[in-house]
Amino acid sequence: MPAPKISVIVPAFNHEAYVVDALNSVLGQSLGDLELIVIDDASRDGTWDAIQSIRDPRLRALRHEHNRGAHATLNEGLGLASGDFLAILNSDDAFHPERLARMVAALDSDARLAFSGVDFIDSDSQPAPGHERALDYASACARCAGQPPASWLLTSNLAITTSNFVFPRSLFQRIGGFSELRYTHDWEWALRASTDTPPLWLPEPLVRYRVHPSNTLAEDDVWRHIHENAYIQTLALGGSLDGLDAEGACTALLHNTSLPPLATLCFGIAARRLADDTALRALTRPGPDGWFLRQLAQATGLNDGVFRSARQLADQQSALGAQQCLIDERWATIQQMSGIIAERDAALQAQAELIEERAQAMAHMSAEIAHRDEAITAQGRLLEERFAAMEEMGREIHARDQIVSEQSAVIARLMATPWNRLRRFVTKLRH
Repeated sequence: MPAPKISVIVPAFNHEAYVVDALNSVLGQSLGDLELIVIDDASRDGTWDAIQSIRDPRLRALRHEHNRGAHATLNEGLGLASGDFLAILNSDDAFHPERLARMVAALDSDARLAFSGVDFIDSDSQPAPGHERALDYASACARCAGQPPASWLLTSNLAITTSNFVFPRSLFQRIGGFSELRYTHDWEWALRASTDTPPLWLPEPLVRYRVHPSNTLAEDDVWRHIHENAYIQTLALGGSLDGLDAEGACTALLHNTSLPPLATLCFGIAARRLADDTALRALTRPGPDGWFLRQLAQATGLNDGVFRSARQLADQQSALGAQQCLIDERWATIQQMSGIIAERDAALQAQAELIEERAQAMAHMSAEIAHRDEAITAQGRLLEERFAAMEEMGREIHARDQIVSEQSAVIARLMATPWNRLRRFVTKLRH
């Protein structure tokens, strides 16, 4: 049976929601002379069931009992491939219907790596041109457009993903498989593939790269990122840079947003002292005493933040500059406020003095009122005494009035006796 024109390898892991779209994008290619090898790397969700739901004689599906990692799964699939050309598609990405036909035609008989432009889509397969990675990619493309191919992999991983790799099987047989790297196995392999012959870049967007929360590059593994990126930059600097002068090489490298300058310097020095690339690659994994660069920081007493990428350092410097401007503005505001506060303090002091004067006046008035209250109280007591005396005198007068009344009644009775009437009559006659 003749070999197919192209073999497509799909390493699948925990992409139940996307894997069917990925596989159908391969089986629906205009270049139908293909084989599709999909390997489920021990997914924990329904990825394997989704793979088995597709029936097509060109599809060959395998499943791992235990997770082996992306690089091992890729190497296994590529080793099983029989096509003249090889392509890779991650299980959450998708091909443009014309991708394989266009890429194979562009390669023709060239034994080199080829990649195309990239469209970014979200979890719902909608365009995501505003995503951070899409914006970074657009900037990288703009920088690389007028540069020689030798600068492309210094400036960035322009291919972005293994989903964008198409190459002759002879190239894979010559340079070998993917290295055991967590994040940069694609970039490292592209560098090896481009050592003798620069890659072919077809700018048309023929692969759809999906950005979603579970992307590998979204994982928070700072030190592994730093070590692998430093390793990649060291390889790039040690590779073929035909067509680049010193300024061009340095410019391309400084354009690379993932470049950790001091880390790359340390890896470059280590590369000249170690036996081979295998020993250098071993530094991308933590040893018995931890991470290589972190040990250097501890040994020299440096803050391990010095190993950050150029972008992080530049962003940090920009942030510090912005903070300094903000501090200067706040200091000027504080100085202005200090003058206002001083004026208010003077006004408050004057008010305090006025309040103190009023308090003293009120205290004096309170003392006078207290004296008056005492006088009124004394007068009240005197009035009460006089009122009591008057009441006593009233009672005495009343008693006397009663005596007088009684005596008057007695006199009246006496006067009314016959004898007294006779006396009054005789007295009247005499007069």
